[in-house]
Amino acid sequence: MRINIVPIGCLLLIIYIVIDIFRKKNSNILKRIIFYSFIFYLINVFYFTTGGINIPPLREEFRGVSFQLLPFRFLVDWIEIYNWIGFGWFFRNSVKLTSLNFIMLLPLGIYFPVLFNIKSVKKVALYTFLCSLIIESYQVVFSFFGFVYNRTFNVDDLLLNTLGGIAGYAFYKLYKQIMVKKNEIDLV
Repeated sequence: MRINIVPIGCLLLIIYIVIDIFRKKNSNILKRIIFYSFIFYLINVFYFTTGGINIPPLREEFRGVSFQLLPFRFLVDWIEIYNWIGFGWFFRNSVKLTSLNFIMLLPLGIYFPVLFNIKSVKKVALYTFLCSLIIESYQVVFSFFGFVYNRTFNVDDLLLNTLGGIAGYAFYKLYKQIMVKKNEIDLV
């Protein structure tokens, strides 16, 4: 049986929010809402990277772990698929999955400076890379033990996730610059 952890995670998050609201009535509500959205985001990232947890674990013939350790292999895949069938469904799906890997950790580039006061692009890149490494690692471990279907440890995912986090940080910095300029104009 595959368990969707999103409803369970959301229920636990709601319980946490209720307790948190009663304990910290006077603290910064905006920062707390952003933190709650961060937890909701993490729950969904876990779900999208596992597809749900199988309880009991899968039988051995359904377990599998593979490793893709060549950087930018997705580009070779795109070329091969395009040469095979052109811009058909398989090509579009490959581009979509690659784009989703870029987009998936983009919010971390915003959450890190907002929630954790990380103001360096190098630190954002490092922490995003480490988060991506954790995701790739738990996919392999869960797959090996049969809690999720076959997963691949993919270096391209590490690269794309990290670039997504950096892009999120760039959006954050751009937004801050625009708001500072807007406030300067309003003051004049």
